[in-house]
Amino acid sequence: MTNMDNGTRRVLVTGGTAGIGFATAQLLAKKGHKVFICGRDQSRVDAAIGKLRSFTKDEFVAGSACDIRQFSEVENMMRLVEENFGGLDILVNNAGIGTIASIEDLAPEDWHEMLDVNLTGTFNCTKVALPLLKKSTHANIINLGSRAGRYAFEGGTAYNSTKFGLQGFTEALFLDLHKYEIGVSLIAPGTVATGFAGIEEEDWQLQPDDIAKIIVDQLSNHKRANANWIEIRPGIRR
Repeated sequence: MTNMDNGTRRVLVTGGTAGIGFATAQLLAKKGHKVFICGRDQSRVDAAIGKLRSFTKDEFVAGSACDIRQFSEVENMMRLVEENFGGLDILVNNAGIGTIASIEDLAPEDWHEMLDVNLTGTFNCTKVALPLLKKSTHANIINLGSRAGRYAFEGGTAYNSTKFGLQGFTEALFLDLHKYEIGVSLIAPGTVATGFAGIEEEDWQLQPDDIAKIIVDQLSNHKRANANWIEIRPGIRR
């Protein structure tokens, strides 16, 4: 029986130790999918794996530390994905960072780090995952973008640039990969209550679980129905 025969998917979630990434990994685990997570810190990866295993079989969860900015580290991680699960069906490019600052105050190192994580890291993971995804009968790549990829805001010269870039990357990637029947989607939430970029959490903000549900829902779409861009806005704001 293959993964597709029983509905189980093999999923890699980058940035899977906290926030949207962990919420997504948790929902995937609860639904019986095989989940591999990564983060920069091995102790945080181990702690997240321990939590996820309370929802599923131990062998259905794995992970490793990985700096996605480094192509060689991504290659090593993908070998572990294949060793643990025998392949890959879904790549969730969730890892991302953000600094909100006027260009006058933005340090060059912050600019480069955001580009390296949010864009180069997504490229690295996608590039290395492709040989495995091309072997899957129901492959999908889901990129975590933002409404900041379509609407600029003050202090967003760096962050907006990465998310506008990710939108273009995703749209072009779909055109590159549709011949392989690999779905490509971009999820673009508004403010999510994760403390991201130092934004104070408030009741009206979206929750990580809200975004996780939308991500996981994409796994059930038929190949003919590709959700290219999904924008999520808070429905209640006080």
